Amino acid sequence: MALHCEIHTAFLYDRGGLRLLGTLGKLSRVKWERLRDDISQAEVYIEARDTDCDTTLGLASAGRSELVIYRGDERVWEGPVTHIAYQGNRVTVTARDVGHYVYRTIMKSEYDSSYPNIETCTNRARRILVTEMARMEAQDPPVNFLPHLVVHEHAENSGTSAHTLPWEMTCYEHIDALAARGGLDYTTVGRAMHLWDTHFPIGQTAAITAEDFIGEVIITEYGMELATVSAITDGKGRAGVVGGADPYYGLVEILDTAYEESTGEDWDEEGGTQEPPSIADMQSQAQRVLAGRNPTPVVVRVPDNSTLNPNGVLSIADLVPGTFIPLQANLPGRAVSQMQKLDRVTVEELPEGETIQIVLSPAPIPESNAPDA
Repeated sequence: MALHCEIHTAFLYDRGGLRLLGTLGKLSRVKWERLRDDISQAEVYIEARDTDCDTTLGLASAGRSELVIYRGDERVWEGPVTHIAYQGNRVTVTARDVGHYVYRTIMKSEYDSSYPNIETCTNRARRILVTEMARMEAQDPPVNFLPHLVVHEHAENSGTSAHTLPWEMTCYEHIDALAARGGLDYTTVGRAMHLWDTHFPIGQTAAITAEDFIGEVIITEYGMELATVSAITDGKGRAGVVGGADPYYGLVEILDTAYEESTGEDWDEEGGTQEPPSIADMQSQAQRVLAGRNPTPVVVRVPDNSTLNPNGVLSIADLVPGTFIPLQANLPGRAVSQMQKLDRVTVEELPEGETIQIVLSPAPIPESNAPDA
């Protein structure tokens, strides 16, 4: 089913998204997002108010209420209200997706994935969320997060040796750190938070072309991101190296310093410092750095004034960050047929109509298909 243009409606629910409080009247503007590796936000602007709407707004409470948005008949976005602004006859309600509950939950237990307890990033994130979010589910009403948690497992998911201490950080800070440097991806769609390995898709759409956009598509090639060899050094004469000479590019080397997977203060049972990273650890880090750098990265960008064609091949259900999208584009001097990864979706409805903008980046190559050291 193609996107087409739909009308949005918004509702206020109690925490957990199960008990309806009321409808948020006639909307003058609606904007909502889906993001990869971040918490998305939504805003609704209410100007034409009536008695029922005022009654609903009287029940609105930032930190307790939830905003739920429908696009046509489809429930597309929901999360806790974080800001309500009253100005004259206009009210603006702002909310963040249910990842906000993770953002405000402290890790109160120790989680040790150091050798020999190494585990996948996805399993570690799941274990932490199931343990720590349990007390949020014990509230009345519960946050209703864990029943909708989706973890995508794969035999080659990235491993982690992270070791965190009680009270060191929030659940979200750690999951975001795993996403930044540990091979984890996450996104929230509706009420479901998805966790998966960054090297693998959580879905794939039909191929799209420039005709699936309204406006110009920009194709940019980034030579500064090219690398055929990645080395991670401990700064003491040892390194983990992956990659090699490319038949076309030759040798293009990149060097980074090893980072400790433990995000807390370095320690061990005797009170000393942690063991330095092993060659295997550094090679794993080097593989993550090299992913997506050969061939020279080509980024397809949709300018701010360009939107998806509502009569194109994609549907709103396809627009899940992390999904792979085959792209075929022919521009003067450059033709691209490349797998892309969806990073961001922004949907906005104004009186003039609806726009849907997306941001794509080159899809990573799974480590099993990457060049050997």
